[in-house]
Amino acid sequence: MEYADQEYAEGLYEEYVQARDLKYLTFCKRMASIESRSQGTRVVDIGCACGYFIEVALEHGFDAYGIEFSSVAIASASEQVRSRIIQQDVNQLDTKHRHSFDLVTAFDVIEHTLEPIKFLVNSRSLLKSRGLLVITTPDVGHFLRRVMRNGWPMLQPFQHTVLFSSGSLRAALERGGYTDIEILPAKKVLTPDYLVTQIEQYNPFIARAYNALSGVLPAKLRQLPVSINIGEIMAFARSGD
Repeated sequence: MEYADQEYAEGLYEEYVQARDLKYLTFCKRMASIESRSQGTRVVDIGCACGYFIEVALEHGFDAYGIEFSSVAIASASEQVRSRIIQQDVNQLDTKHRHSFDLVTAFDVIEHTLEPIKFLVNSRSLLKSRGLLVITTPDVGHFLRRVMRNGWPMLQPFQHTVLFSSGSLRAALERGGYTDIEILPAKKVLTPDYLVTQIEQYNPFIARAYNALSGVLPAKLRQLPVSINIGEIMAFARSGD
């Protein structure tokens, strides 16, 4: 928890806080596919960080809440959202709200867990019968992993404890008691400048090459938000209860 608080305050996750507009656009684009599948409006976002998805969900008419273990992240949430966030470690997810939600979301969370199957089971316990789980996570089957090899940014041993392919994620969801599983490419809204800051630590050569060209690239182009797949998958699955 101390590590996450420090990262939100002055490290890697600080950039997440500052990139609110890009995260907001990402969640707005994801809402269409979520709304078309959800059978209710009560949602909890596990690992909600600063609550940007909660903001979007509230604007779309959902009764949205969040779970987050970093006090710094929660403090960075808007006043409207902060009161809807419970501080808790997802590895020790409290299931006292059993069968309380129509929808559970967990974006870029499962790869940080210590026991992913237990995490999926506990998440399912929060869902009503036939409730919907939506998760995103890195995809080890993506072509960028093969191209970038050890420089693939999703290889983060101090943060990512488990990584999935589409097949292994499907198998994990089935073991967790889910049915009607769909796995699709996950897109995020990024600018070229922001993307380079995210991979600089893992691919300094690419970052140096981009920075060398940045002087001739129009600022408008470097700050252009684009929805792209950078090597992640999104899964939709229903509670089998």
